[in-house]
Amino acid sequence: MKNCYKLAITAAIVGFGLGTLNVAQAATLSLSSSNQGWWNTTTTNTNDNDNYITGNLPNGYRNFFTFDLGTLAGVSSATLQVQRFVGSGNPTETLGFFDVSTSADVLSQKVNNPNINIYNDLGSGKNYGTFNVSTSGNRDEILSFVLNSDAIADINARSGKFFSIGGALLGNLQIGEQYLFGFSNASSATLVVDADLATVPEPGTLSGVVLAGITGLWLKRKIKAFQAV
Repeated sequence: MKNCYKLAITAAIVGFGLGTLNVAQAATLSLSSSNQGWWNTTTTNTNDNDNYITGNLPNGYRNFFTFDLGTLAGVSSATLQVQRFVGSGNPTETLGFFDVSTSADVLSQKVNNPNINIYNDLGSGKNYGTFNVSTSGNRDEILSFVLNSDAIADINARSGKFFSIGGALLGNLQIGEQYLFGFSNASSATLVVDADLATVPEPGTLSGVVLAGITGLWLKRKIKAFQAV
């Protein structure tokens, strides 16, 4: 009888161990922007304008992209994808992406343009990456910008909330018109991330439960056999 109880304890331990193995499932997810557009210092705008031009025309424009992260967590890489549309100025312009302290609901009220504080916010602070972008090319081309570790850390910190990225041309913009993403209406930006989904039971879970069940049935029969002696 003692051997039966020892075997029962062992089976329970083994069954529990097999039944509680979990693994995080990695996946690549694409999030469309929930809001996007531009802010500047001199020109009015409308809330339904999703054009994300950035540069000088000759007054300055800076863009933004907001994403609803939902329950996204465990992000290990992040890439911002936007359509090229039309550029002008130098053959290559330097584009910087930055963190945004302005809240998503304030950013969405583009009708409140112009606003120097928001304009400055979109081109300053924590840098998420700096890229050389050609002003020429197929307007339908999707450009991919791999964001750095600061961006990834902020994305993970904003899980369950909105996350915004600001964009600005860098360098000397005083000579003529210099811009990227001109005429960029009706095209949503995309944030592509590699992330860990919620942990799910390993296939070992089922085998653990089955093992415990079979062992229990065997023990029940064994005990009855002892009682019959």
